[in-house]
Amino acid sequence: MRILPAVLASCLLVHAAVAAPPQPPGCSMPSSIDSRRLTNLTDPLWRPDNPNAGRMVRVDFSGGHYLLTVLGTRLRYQGTYHYKRIAANIAAIDMHEAFEAGDSHYQLLLTCQTDLQGRFVFTQFDGPLPPKRRQNGGTWTLQPH
Repeated sequence: MRILPAVLASCLLVHAAVAAPPQPPGCSMPSSIDSRRLTNLTDPLWRPDNPNAGRMVRVDFSGGHYLLTVLGTRLRYQGTYHYKRIAANIAAIDMHEAFEAGDSHYQLLLTCQTDLQGRFVFTQFDGPLPPKRRQNGGTWTLQPH
């Protein structure tokens, strides 16, 4: 059976191509977001798991805490965060907010298109309002120093 080594070699090549990490697109995420500001625009399609569709928020980070302001409203939320650069072009911000009705835990997974802009995926793992688990996306902009 001479075909088996050829099939095995081709499977190994496909696996190597799939397992290879993507090359950074020429942008890089900052090593820290402390004392920085993000402005995020949530994708516009409203769904029950995307109640802030089309909204713009400003998030100010400082000393492990953040203040999130929903622009155009009086809504402000504060909590704690942990920022981690996963790769040159990928970072995650784990966030926690405490409410009387319960805590909210969510993450922003950020990929960059430039050093100051990119896309995010918002994933809420638990929250006081239904749906407790939800996900949506949008664009982020990091304000220059």
